[in-house]
Amino acid sequence: MAMDEHLDRRIRKTRQALKEALVALILEKGYDAVTIIDIADRADYNRGTFYNHYAGKEELLSEIHGEFLRRTGESLLEPYKGMERVAAADIYPSILLLFEHIEKHKDEFTALLSVDRKLALELNDALRESMRRDMHIEMEPGAASVDYEILLSYQMSATVGVIMHWAETRFKYSARFMAEQLHSLVNGRIAFIQFKR
Repeated sequence: MAMDEHLDRRIRKTRQALKEALVALILEKGYDAVTIIDIADRADYNRGTFYNHYAGKEELLSEIHGEFLRRTGESLLEPYKGMERVAAADIYPSILLLFEHIEKHKDEFTALLSVDRKLALELNDALRESMRRDMHIEMEPGAASVDYEILLSYQMSATVGVIMHWAETRFKYSARFMAEQLHSLVNGRIAFIQFKR
């Protein structure tokens, strides 16, 4: 094993421990109350080691935040590597991966959300940008004309809305159930609205 590879692995391990420590501490006592010493102690390192990797807790939080959004956007495309197209009815795998990703990183998501509620808007933007950059939605022949940016906005707002509801319920449903629900919503058609009088 090369020395650089061993060093890189050690750096990644240290950084991961510091990230996990910050997330756990945010969930326990809130971001503002967390100190560098708290993070270093929780990760079982000293303060100097923390400063070897990050200028402060803001930089550490920013890295967690950026990685979370990037990985979330990537999860949409994961099932379709090498494919040119997929039918709308068959998008369940990417929806499932999206919810599984959120479920796997729900502590990160909850901690980030507690620090800044704008995370929902940023998640919407990240998913919409991934859709804009990496794929194109085609409507059925004869479907009413819809502006593409409005379509993307609608799709991603609905998706993030469902994710936020899931977070508000403290993730009481499984990722699979949430993916099934969203898939049904995206592909379902409302028959009518009954007024309550």
